[in-house]
Amino acid sequence: MIRKYINILIYIAIMVCVVLCVGCADGLFGEDGTQHHTRRIELSGEIDPVAVTRVNDGGFCDGDGMGIYIVDYNADIPGTLQQSGNRADNVCYTYDEANRKWNSDQDVYWKDNHTHIDVYGYYPYATPESIDNYTFNVQRDQSTATADGKMGGYEASDFLWGKLSDVAPSNAALRLLLRHRMSSACVKLLKGEGFTDSEWESMDKTVLVTNLARKASINMTDGTVKVAGDVESSATISSQVNNEWRAIVVPQTVPAGTTLFSITIGGAPYKFAKNEALTYVSGKMMKFNIRVDKAEGSGKYRLTLVSESIAPWEDDIQSHDATATEYVVINTTAGHLNDSIAASHKDLTKVKRMKVTGTINARDFRIMRDSMPNLTALNLKDVRIKGVYSYMFGGEQYWPDKADDDVLPGFCFKDKKTLTSFVFPDVLKRINPRVFDGAGLTGSLNIPEGVVEIGDNAFTNNDFIGVLTLPSTLKKIDASAFSECGFACPLNLPDGIEEIGGSCFYNCQYLYGNLILPSHLKKIGSSAFHGCTGLKGDLVIPKSLTVIPSCAFYNCKFEGRLQLHDGITAIGEWAFGANGFIGELELPKSLIVFGGSNFEGNYFSGSFKIPKGLLSISSFAFSNCAFTGEAEIPEGVTCIHEWAFANSENLQKIILPSGLELIDVGAFQDCKSLRVVECKGTIPPVVNESAFDGVPLEDLTVIVPGSVLNNYKSSESWSGFKHIIAK
Repeated sequence: MIRKYINILIYIAIMVCVVLCVGCADGLFGEDGTQHHTRRIELSGEIDPVAVTRVNDGGFCDGDGMGIYIVDYNADIPGTLQQSGNRADNVCYTYDEANRKWNSDQDVYWKDNHTHIDVYGYYPYATPESIDNYTFNVQRDQSTATADGKMGGYEASDFLWGKLSDVAPSNAALRLLLRHRMSSACVKLLKGEGFTDSEWESMDKTVLVTNLARKASINMTDGTVKVAGDVESSATISSQVNNEWRAIVVPQTVPAGTTLFSITIGGAPYKFAKNEALTYVSGKMMKFNIRVDKAEGSGKYRLTLVSESIAPWEDDIQSHDATATEYVVINTTAGHLNDSIAASHKDLTKVKRMKVTGTINARDFRIMRDSMPNLTALNLKDVRIKGVYSYMFGGEQYWPDKADDDVLPGFCFKDKKTLTSFVFPDVLKRINPRVFDGAGLTGSLNIPEGVVEIGDNAFTNNDFIGVLTLPSTLKKIDASAFSECGFACPLNLPDGIEEIGGSCFYNCQYLYGNLILPSHLKKIGSSAFHGCTGLKGDLVIPKSLTVIPSCAFYNCKFEGRLQLHDGITAIGEWAFGANGFIGELELPKSLIVFGGSNFEGNYFSGSFKIPKGLLSISSFAFSNCAFTGEAEIPEGVTCIHEWAFANSENLQKIILPSGLELIDVGAFQDCKSLRVVECKGTIPPVVNESAFDGVPLEDLTVIVPGSVLNNYKSSESWSGFKHIIAK
C-alpha cells in the first residue's frame, strides 16, 4: 500500500515537471496574455500590378493604412482566423513614404522560435464587424479627389487582400503581396472620323456605369467578395483621366440587354448594352474601347465597340497623393534600351521615373547612368540581367567582372546623385562592387532573396535613413559595403553569412539593439563594426570565427557581457576597445596574437587569467577597465607594454611571471587599489619611469623570491618601492 502511494506521488511529481517544462519551452505569455518573446514581427506590403505607376514602388502612398491579422499554428496545423484572440487582431500598419517602411500601431511578436504563422492583410484599414461577412461599400461618386486627408471616391472603393501562409520565425521583414479583390470597369473613348484634334479634346464627355449593386460582403479568410445588396437605381460616377474612365465594381453579373454604360458626348446621351450577360470578374479589369464618329452635318454621333477584354488589373492612373507621378514603362532586350526608349517616343534625357521590363546588359546600365541626367526612380523588378563582362565607369573599362547572368555590374550607378529610388530585380544573384557608391538612394533598402554576395563599397555614401533588410541567402558582404550609411534599425544579419569585409558597417551609428553574429561566420575584416555606437547588450563570438581583426568592434558601446570561445587565436589591436562591456573577462586558451588597446575603456570586473602562449601584454590592452581582485600574467610573457593596465582603479594584485624583462611606461599608472605585486623572476625586470605613477607605493607590498630579495632592493628599477618582502 505504501509503495502504491509512493508510486502515485512520483507520477504526480513527474506530471508537474512535464507541465513546467512545457510552460518553460513556450512560456512566452503570462497569465494575462502578456508577450515575453522579444523578436518583433516585421511586415512590408506591396500591390501586385502590371506596372507600378503610383508614387512609390510598393503602390502605396504616405499615410496609407493596411489591417493585419496574424494566426499561430498549433504544431503543424494552421490556426483558424477569428474575430479576436489571434496573435494580431486587426493591427494597423501605416506607410511611411519618406522611409519606405510600414509602422504598426502596436508591436507584434513571434510566439517563440519555432511556431509558424499565417498572415492576413487587407487595404484600406477599417474596423470589420465580421471575419466572414465584412460589409464594404464602393462609392457612388468615384470622381471625387482627396480632400482634408480623406481618400477620393475611386480609391476609397478599392479593396485589396493578401495572405502569407506557413511562415517560420525570422528576423527578416515579411513581404505581404496584396491583390485587388473588386473588379473594374474601364472605358476608353477613341476619336473617330469627323473630329479635329482640338475639337475632340475640348468636347464634353462623360461615362457613367449603370445597373450595379454597390454593397459587398467580404470573407477575410480567403478574400472572396460577393454582392450583399440590391442593384442601385443611381449610376456610378467614374473617375476620369483624359479619355479613359474607370470605376470600381463589386464582382457581379449584369443580365444580357441591360444598359452597362450611360455615355454623354457633347450633351447627347447614349446607352451602351450587350446582347449577352457581362460578368465583372474579381481582380480583373473589364476593358472597353469605344470609337466615337461624328456624322457630318447631323450633330449626331455613332458609338462603335472596337474591342473588349478581361485584362489583369493595370495600375491606377491616379493616386490620392498629390505628388504621385507615373513611371515610363519600357520593355527592351539586352543592349537596346536606348532604342526602346526612342521607340516609346520618350526623350531619355528627360525621363525621371522608369520601369524596365525584359532583358538588359552593361551597355544599358551605362545609358541609365551616363545619358539619363534626370532619372530619379528606377524599377527593375521584372528585368533579367544578361552577363556582364567588365566594370565601366566614366567611359573607362576597369578590371574584368564575373560574366554571370542576374548580376548588378560594378560601378553601374556610381555617383548618380539623382537616383533616389531603386527596385531590385526579383531574380538577382550578386551586387558587384561600387554599384551605388555615391548615388542618391534614400529611405529603406530591401535586398531581395537570392542575393548571395554584396561587393565592396556597394552602398557607401548614400542617404539611407530607414531599415536595412538583408536576404536569408546572403553568404558574403565585402569591405565597406554599407560604410557610413544612416540606417536607423536593428542590424539583422542572416545566419548563413560566412564573411563580413573590413569597414563593412563602419560608422553606421544609427543601427541599434543587440548584434547577433551569424553562427556560420568565418571571417570579419578590420573595423567591420567600428563606430556602430547604437549597438547594445551582449556580444557572443561564434565558434566558427577564430580571428578578431583590429578595431572590429571598436567604439560600439556594448554594455553587456563579452563571450569569447577558446578557439580564438588572435585578437587585433583596438578590437573591443571603447565599449562598455561588464562582468569577468575570460580570454581564450588558444590566444597567441594580442594587439594593443584590445579591451581599453570597458568595465570588466573580477579577477581574470591571461592564457599561456602570449609573449607580451600589448599597449593599453586592459587600460581603463574595472578589474577587481588579482591578474596573473602567464609564463612566457617578457614585456608588459606602455599603459597596459593604466587606470584599472580596482585592480588589487598582479602576479608577474619569472621570465618578465620589462614593465614599460605607465603600465600600471593610476591603479589606485593595487596593493600587492608578486614577482616570480630571479632577475628583477626593468621598470620604466612612470610605470607605477599614481599607485600609493607606501601601501604596496612587493613579494619576491627569498633568494633574490637583496637584488630587488638594490635594483635601480625597484628602489622606490617601500615594502619588498620575501615569499
